[in-house]
Amino acid sequence: MGTNSKSKLPNACNGDRISSLPNEILCRILSLLPTKEAVKTSVLSPRWRYVWTPIPTLDLCDKSSQRALNSVSPGFTEFVGRRLFTHRFHRDRGFAEFLDRALVIRGSSDIHTFLENYPSVEAWICTAIRLKVVELELVLHSLSYPFELPDNLFTCKTLVVLKLWLESNVTFTPTSGCFPNLKFFHARIRNPDADSMETLFYSCPALEDLIIDGLVAVRKVLNFNISAPKLKRLKIYLVKDEPWEETGSNISFEVNAPNLETFDLEEDFFANYYLNANQLSKANINLEDVHKSGHDDYELGWDYRLQKLFAGIINVKFLSLSAPIFGDPGCYTEDNFPFPKLNRLNHLELLLDTCCSWKALIDLLNMSPHLEYLDFTTNKRCKADHPLEDSAREWVPPEFVPVCLSSYLKTISIQGIEGRPDEMEVTKYLLKHGEVLDKVTFYTSAVRADHKMKLCQDISMFSKGSMTCQIDFLEK
Repeated sequence: MGTNSKSKLPNACNGDRISSLPNEILCRILSLLPTKEAVKTSVLSPRWRYVWTPIPTLDLCDKSSQRALNSVSPGFTEFVGRRLFTHRFHRDRGFAEFLDRALVIRGSSDIHTFLENYPSVEAWICTAIRLKVVELELVLHSLSYPFELPDNLFTCKTLVVLKLWLESNVTFTPTSGCFPNLKFFHARIRNPDADSMETLFYSCPALEDLIIDGLVAVRKVLNFNISAPKLKRLKIYLVKDEPWEETGSNISFEVNAPNLETFDLEEDFFANYYLNANQLSKANINLEDVHKSGHDDYELGWDYRLQKLFAGIINVKFLSLSAPIFGDPGCYTEDNFPFPKLNRLNHLELLLDTCCSWKALIDLLNMSPHLEYLDFTTNKRCKADHPLEDSAREWVPPEFVPVCLSSYLKTISIQGIEGRPDEMEVTKYLLKHGEVLDKVTFYTSAVRADHKMKLCQDISMFSKGSMTCQIDFLEK
């Protein structure tokens, strides 16, 4: 007769085994959760009430509510205020008092990351700094009153990562030698205070990565003074607050970064750039929406700004450039503002799709005597508001063949070719004078199959200066 073989679970499996783990392990587990979810565990039992408080990252951003001081926020703020500290706090005192209590409970436990977007923050920032914060994110874009950042933020020795969202009513007076150990700084701005921008980035001795993005008013004078001897990567992504404003001549960036390696620039108003960056090897410059308007005059200084921009990137080895103003009629004269030679430039990526002429291609080839790799898109959607004559798009060969084309250029990649007469003339010229070319690739994804076949046949018939040059037609 068989015996009953039903298995039984051990008694240990029926209990709360996780609560028996040491606080250090539980805190480590909770640190992997969003702060809101970690705080919720405090209602499980008295054992869990304060387990979450030493977690190294505090994200106190209540994205569902951007209210003024002492307001009651639904969701997270009301939950913690009511459930955690009903015996100490009134419900309507909300999240601010909860946070004060939470920081007190932490005692001397260090904070690694602190994120917040509540208006009454000065005391909280100071507490985070006292607890040796390493990473700090401040979202200060909803304040309805002037606010000055505390001085000890700029002298904090433990701060390594800072993400700062600023509007014009946020000010500060940093002293010299600020941010002694800061390595990563992301400043998101919205019509910032002019005086603050002159001093915020002025003295950052340890900074390696700097990102500046946001919205600026091009009507007022704004000077960004950046001085960082160890800066390696600089990214500037800005847009003007009024689309109809034409120029950014009131805005200047002075960059003293002798060890800068990479420079990314994208904006739509063309500010003044003065770069001291002798080690710069890679630059990505996107000014695709910047054109010289038909009613602009010489005083706006487009040519001067172009000359200064290129003078600051003179040592780059790789350049990605979208600057249609470079080819606008009457923008500059080479006699008055000669452009520097980019003697180290090896690889050029030239985006001509918003250009009005082929002038930029000619000028860049002449400026780059040792260029070996050229990638460019054809010009097809000029955005300038001045009248565009048919002759502006015609290919006019330079008086002398660029040195790079006859002696150094090995690879050319052309995207967006459709077989227009000017495109065919450019192709014919490059193939004829490219005496050391190894390969030319055409990307023709927008061309019909029958037209593509004829395009390939016509290009294959062009004479080549290099007998070893291979021609490919691909889709992309």
